[in-house]
This record gives sequence, structure tokens and C-alpha cells, in this order.
Amino acid sequence: MNLSKDKTLDLVTRCGEGDEAALKLFFESYSEDIYNFPMKIFHLSEDDAGDFFLYAFERLKTGARFSSFKGKSSFRTWFYSVLRNMLIDWQRTKRELKITNLGKINKEGKEYATIEDEPDLRPELVEEAQELTKLFHQVLGEIGVEKRVIFKLSYIYYLNLDEEEIQFLVSKTNLGLDDLKKKILELRSELSKREEENIRMEDKITSLYLNILELKEKQTATVKKAPILPQEIDKTSQALKKKYEQRKKLLEKRKKGHFLARTPYREVADLLGITEGNVSVTLLRLIEKIQKKLKFSELSE
Repeated sequence: MNLSKDKTLDLVTRCGEGDEAALKLFFESYSEDIYNFPMKIFHLSEDDAGDFFLYAFERLKTGARFSSFKGKSSFRTWFYSVLRNMLIDWQRTKRELKITNLGKINKEGKEYATIEDEPDLRPELVEEAQELTKLFHQVLGEIGVEKRVIFKLSYIYYLNLDEEEIQFLVSKTNLGLDDLKKKILELRSELSKREEENIRMEDKITSLYLNILELKEKQTATVKKAPILPQEIDKTSQALKKKYEQRKKLLEKRKKGHFLARTPYREVADLLGITEGNVSVTLLRLIEKIQKKLKFSELSE
């Protein structure tokens, strides 16, 4: 249910004052937005969306958070920012929860369900991640030192060099140990800036989605005045198309792994005294080999 701007502002103001009737109307109007938010923005599963809805409901039902809305931006833009922050907090602290109807009765004589903790599954997930990491390093360790160094230098922001690899680099580059360490630190420092840019790109994906919602609201409002403002409708449609294309491109880049802080081929090639083409081909073949090894292991279990 979409409310007018004035009705929304009045509703949110009353919610901020803890008005129970207003809070009930708010959840009737926006429960679908809360539920769909993690799936649309973060591409989470329906199960996660249901868990997040409970989390968000518990934090919104008192009305305290609504007092921060001042009407300077559209309500939906403000609300989606609140949901985004809550979702990030939820992902940091989430546990597996189970809704169990125990038939408890409150003071008014109404039956209600309680939330009961199930065993925390995080240790299992951590153990699984540790096993996968161990397997990855095992597969990587089976590769010859020269190719392994090319791979690790390409992803030096995430990986560390062992003693054998360091000695190989010292002999290959004719750099002293201190100079080599300095070079590696410089690479990581530069890559940390790229990682910050990657985080900004993730934020931009969310921002573009919010922009699309705002433009859709504007388009709906303008269509009602279509005989008067046909040019305005066209402008909004063009802006919407542009935002959709920008978001689609960013999602495709993320899917292809472009949001990784990878060392440029040129840097790796210059350090090892080989061609960029050699780095590119070696890296591609190693990635394929590692992927096959990991998938083969999963199938055999």
C-alpha cells in the first residue's frame, strides 16, 4: 500500500511518538518492503529474508527509530537506508532462530509465540571454511614455485608468501630481502586503495537501487499529470533507463569477480622480468586448475 507524502510524514511522526495504531498501519503498509529488501538489494534467500524481517520488526516496533526521519529526503530513501544498516548489523550478529508456538499467554490473555535458540551453526560454517581454505592451500602448494609465485603476487592483498617463495623472488629479482619486503608492502598499500574502491562500488549498487525507486515514484506522480508534462515523463523514463543500465553493469562486474583487489599484470611482470601475456596466461590456467581440483574433491566426498 502506497501512502501520499503528507500521510506518510504524519504516519512516521506518530510512529516516532510510539503511537500503536500508527505502528500497526506502518507494518501493514511496508511489511512487504521489509521482507523483499534483503532479496532485492543483497540477493539473499527467502529464508534469510524471513529471518531479517523478524530482526527488523523487533527493532522498529517501538517506533524509536522513526524519530530520525525529518522529511528532507523521500521516506523510502530514508527507510531503505535504515534497513540497509540494520541488515549489515544483522549479518554480523545473526544466529539461527526458530519460531516455536509454546502456547504462552500474555497479561491480556492472548496467546503468543516465542523465539527459541537452536544450536549456533556458526562453528560448523567456520570449520567448513577452514577446511576449504586448507584444501585451497594444499592444491596451491602442489604447483611449481614459479607459477605459484605468479599466482600469489597477483593476489598478494589476500595471500602471504612462504619462505621458499621469498627465496625464489630474492634470486629472481636480485633484490635484497628488505627491498623485497618494501616492494610487497607498497603493492599491498596500493591494493588496499582498490579494495576501498570495491567497497564504494558495492555501496553504489545499493545507491542506484534507491535512485531507481525514487525515479519510479516520480514517474508515477508525473503520469497523473501526463497531459501537462509529457516532456517530464520522458526525462524520468530516460533517467530510469540509465540507472538500470548502470546497476546492471556493476552487478555483472561483481559476478565476474571484478570486485577483487588483484595486482595489475604489469606490476607482476615487471617484478619477475616476464611479459604481461605470460602472467595473464599462467594465471588463467592456474585458476582453471585450482577450480577443477576443488570441484573434484567436493564430488568425491
